[in-house]
Amino acid sequence: MLSILIIISCLIAYFAYRFYGNFLDRRCGIDDKNKTPSETQQDGIDYIPTKASVLFGHHFSSIAGAGPIVGPILAGMYFGWGPTWLWIIIGSIFVGGIHDFGSSFMSVRSNGNSITVTTRKLIGENIGKLFLIFVILALIYVIVVFLDLTASTFTSTPEVATASGWFIFTALAFGFVNSRKLLPLKWAIIVFVPLTYIGFFIGNEFPLTNISKDAWIIIVLIYCFIAATLPINILLQPRDFLSATFLYAMMFLGILGLFFSNAPIQIEFYKSWNHEKAGTLIPILFITVACGACSGFHSIVASGTTSKQISKETDIKRVSYGAMLVEGVLAVFALACLAVLSTVTAEGLSPIQIFAKGTGVFMNALHIPVDLGEKFALLALSTFLLTTLDTCTRLCRFLMEELLDIKTVTARYTFTLITLILSACVVFQSFDGISAWKAIWPLFGATNQLMAALALVTFMVYLKAHKINYNFVLVPTILMIIMPLTALFLIVINKGIISMLGSIALFMLLLGLVVIGMSLKFVFTNKLETD
Repeated sequence: MLSILIIISCLIAYFAYRFYGNFLDRRCGIDDKNKTPSETQQDGIDYIPTKASVLFGHHFSSIAGAGPIVGPILAGMYFGWGPTWLWIIIGSIFVGGIHDFGSSFMSVRSNGNSITVTTRKLIGENIGKLFLIFVILALIYVIVVFLDLTASTFTSTPEVATASGWFIFTALAFGFVNSRKLLPLKWAIIVFVPLTYIGFFIGNEFPLTNISKDAWIIIVLIYCFIAATLPINILLQPRDFLSATFLYAMMFLGILGLFFSNAPIQIEFYKSWNHEKAGTLIPILFITVACGACSGFHSIVASGTTSKQISKETDIKRVSYGAMLVEGVLAVFALACLAVLSTVTAEGLSPIQIFAKGTGVFMNALHIPVDLGEKFALLALSTFLLTTLDTCTRLCRFLMEELLDIKTVTARYTFTLITLILSACVVFQSFDGISAWKAIWPLFGATNQLMAALALVTFMVYLKAHKINYNFVLVPTILMIIMPLTALFLIVINKGIISMLGSIALFMLLLGLVVIGMSLKFVFTNKLETD
């Protein structure tokens, strides 16, 4: 049954890319005759024309992280695999896919500016600035979460820490060779991909033990500063491209092992409408799955780093829409990792541990030792955590530059440093013995999806301003408006407005209502600034 589920999911994603992706191209008037920002503003730092195959790896690594793994596993545990699978498939094609495509498209047509700049130009300066500040705070929160997760992974699995260090130096060498064109790309790939995988075996032989979690946090912060300020084709591009190969290999071996294992599904198709701790299926399912179906964070990546590297407009579908579909397949695979484990086995494990154990079970069908399969899954995941960290840091720098309208070499280093200092101040804080990010975790899904709603509304406004029929965006936008606002409202009701969670949720709820309300006013009236 699991193998059939994977086959169906892959086929649906393929046909969606072929047919619905082509529809998006036609509707938006994609034309390779139009010059992209990577050509018109090429600077060797952020704006660099990049081959779609390399850019896909960077974009996919940046948007993936732990999101398409943690969310589907939690949703499957809460409500069953059936509702979770349906939302992943429908969401990745018709909601997240449109969201990611539209965010890249708008940015490419707007000189590579972020979606917050587009919002400011179309809807108004004040609303746009509120949206921008909201996004900066959300990105700092993501940095804090992934700092903690990365440091925890390196502490608990020192083999992964060694392999990750090897991986970074290999990526630097790959970036140097590729940027200097010392080898054709295909030969560089042949050399550096196997070299990257050697790090997995070196990690097993020479684990970096006796380093505390706090020390790892500081080391990773230093890495983020270096990675976010270097030219993007020196470290981020090559590292993301190589890290994507880890995921491809893991998914290939895992799915192949899944077929040979002939494993049955050991969790229910549908559990219940209401989960005791999580809440009701609507809206929690749509908030929990997040990256596997639709994520507001994707709009910041698509319009922040990706749009500045797209070399021709047809690459928007290949990179942004294609990556969302592959992420949907990854989310289904993560759900399968939960489904192959019994309830007893999965009980008490974190979603990341469940993912690693499920992957180990599948790879074991190919005669790969279970513990080796688990470590490989953890290594692949840690590369994505690092990718999300340095990408978020770079994006925060972009947004601060846009907010203050300062784009200098000094600003590049200053805003990067400010971002990491703020993140460090939060990551070492705790409330009642609980890490600060864990204390406000229930808000993360709702605020992330609210960001997606704001991006979709902006896309509708943009299409109307350019006299393009926006009906295909309407239903996804309404869906993504209702779910996060409902979730925030429930948090306010359940926690109370005088609590930390309740007060933050109320602020986000009011901000969302104001921005969305003003945006929809422009959609349904003739008061667009560009009309």
